[in-house]
Amino acid sequence: MLVSTLRLFALTMSNPLSRRMLELGVKKSPDGSSRLESALSFFAGGKHANGLRDCIYGLAIQVVLRVGCRIFDFNVHTLRDYMRDPVVRRGIASVVRGIAEYGVTKPQLLSAPFLVVWNLTNLCNLACKHCYQGAGAPSPDELSLEEKIAVTAQLADAGVVAIAFSGGEPLIHPHFFPIVAEARKMGMFVAVATNGTMIDEETAHKLENAGVGYVEISLDSVRPEVHDEFRGVPGSWKRTIQGIKNCVHAGLYTVIATTVTRSNIRDVPELVRLAKRLGANRFTHFNFIPTGRGAEISSLDLSPAEREELLKLLYRESKTNGIECLSTSPQYARVVLQNSRGKAVAPTHFYVGEREEGDLQTLADFIGGCGCGRLYCAIQPNGDVTPCVFMPKITVGNIRERRFTEIWHESEVLKRLRSRESLQGACASCKYRFVCGGCRARSVGYLGDLMAPDPGCIYNQNAWASLCSSMAREPCD
Repeated sequence: MLVSTLRLFALTMSNPLSRRMLELGVKKSPDGSSRLESALSFFAGGKHANGLRDCIYGLAIQVVLRVGCRIFDFNVHTLRDYMRDPVVRRGIASVVRGIAEYGVTKPQLLSAPFLVVWNLTNLCNLACKHCYQGAGAPSPDELSLEEKIAVTAQLADAGVVAIAFSGGEPLIHPHFFPIVAEARKMGMFVAVATNGTMIDEETAHKLENAGVGYVEISLDSVRPEVHDEFRGVPGSWKRTIQGIKNCVHAGLYTVIATTVTRSNIRDVPELVRLAKRLGANRFTHFNFIPTGRGAEISSLDLSPAEREELLKLLYRESKTNGIECLSTSPQYARVVLQNSRGKAVAPTHFYVGEREEGDLQTLADFIGGCGCGRLYCAIQPNGDVTPCVFMPKITVGNIRERRFTEIWHESEVLKRLRSRESLQGACASCKYRFVCGGCRARSVGYLGDLMAPDPGCIYNQNAWASLCSSMAREPCD
């Protein structure tokens, strides 16, 4: 449904008249939502907008959408039903605001990040070898509860659709549930990334009751000893498995996430099967990034050839094992397009199978693989804003000093990341640069340059060979 809706809006709203209507829709209604969100609510069967101008605007948007449905052979009743979810309306409003501001771009630019990953705290009960945050002890300059509430309001006002709380371990912090309540009250989707060790039955139900829509739990191996050694705490595997079971039992959308290295790559097929047996909704492969404590184990990183085979395996598992398998590696979009012969696509955090190629290409072009600084950004415990959680040392502003919208729109670093014309090496000339774009965090971690070629890609073998030589690593293929 998401694919078709994005395609409809991209086609319907790209003409000058519709774009002008969208520009008018950015203005706020009396209830605090944008005029466009109110109009979409009206279209979905909600109450009439407040005030004559809002009412006229809502009727105009309804006419545009009905005409668009007729022209592009889209079922208007299906669209109306889909938009009854306020988070869906918020997401669509975010997309069309981006079209209003930038036009239809490839990949699509947004006027506010679709997702903000908020490292709520550095405090953690584990000591994971690959931790990008180097988590353990809390930050002395962490935002206060009052500051966190103010930040949540800024994100909502900017038009952010979703917040994913991470850390450290977010569930360890007393501010977690109060801030979740604030985010949900303000209409944003809430996700949490956790090690799962603290999720007993009571906590799982508390997460469900709080309106958390997505729980991502890290699991490194089907072998307890491998997981525990990687996490630095004996017995953590058993507690994580129980946390997964508790989330599934509570009816939460549950995802098992694995950072794949040479130490656990052979476990991936069984991890996927374990995820299905436990009742998880999805298995996600996280790309290894050499930052934080991860910089100390870069020798365990996969070669481009190993990563390519892993991504092919994930696509096959998605087709045959009855569970979604995704990857944060932007190359996964290319691998799925190639191996499905254009019948499926998996831009970062989405998987769509067996659809018409035109629809899939629209989605792939819109999401555009790596979304750091374009579709999403991160907030550190002290209020620093970074392009990605895996770029903790690249600060583009601090929300104690500047408003979030100013940082998002004015940062030169973020502007640079939004242009695929600035890519270097094989990424610059690759025909999949709009669908993939390479992992910018890996480029920074290994080569110290935001726009350098991603050394994790099979098309960048020369960059990987140079790295292997400098690290005295064998084999390099």
